[in-house]
Amino acid sequence: MEAKDLAVNLARGRIAFGVVSLLAPGVVARTMAGASEGGASLFVRMVGARDLGVGLGLHLALDREAPTRGWLEASAVVDGIDAAACVLARRHLRPGVFPGVLFAATSGALLSGWLARQAAS
Repeated sequence: MEAKDLAVNLARGRIAFGVVSLLAPGVVARTMAGASEGGASLFVRMVGARDLGVGLGLHLALDREAPTRGWLEASAVVDGIDAAACVLARRHLRPGVFPGVLFAATSGALLSGWLARQAAS
């Protein structure tokens, strides 16, 4: 698979997560933390909006053959922060959710960083 194909799939995954988080934040919050009361749904919507924005920005840049490095760097940074936040909040996540979320955030950060370097060369 070529770097552009990986970047397209990354963008589509972010868009999908963003849409689901915006439309069904309670489901996402319950899946991750086991509860959706309080500010959990608001927080899920905020993260979903961020992922939707980064995903759409990256997808549009790819589609228009515009520079993608900035979008990929932003993707790497937010995924890295998500991985760190996941580790810090692991006691509040459902036990079966922690490894998957940590893997998704870490692999997203690494993939985005690698793709950003590919875009720079």
